Amino acid sequence: MTVAEIQTAILRGQFTDRELRDINDTIVNILKADRKAKVAEAKAKFKVGDKVQFQHMTGIIKKINRTKCVVDTGGIRGQWNVPMTMLRAA
Repeated sequence: MTVAEIQTAILRGQFTDRELRDINDTIVNILKADRKAKVAEAKAKFKVGDKVQFQHMTGIIKKINRTKCVVDTGGIRGQWNVPMTMLRAA
């Protein structure tokens, strides 16, 4: 089934509430697993003390949390909690 066919079937009421909930749960689980894999991949790349870039700033990783890193950009900019998927090695 294509996405368009699924959408049409949903709009026509061809799925029960239970089936729609099951489809939604499956999609949510796939998205969570994908996000978790991306964070694990990014987490493996960095360690405390690494110099990194995010957006237009550069800083040093001070702490690694579950999904974010504390990055010290120095000076008055201070420390930022940055998602690991946004970091690049500097």
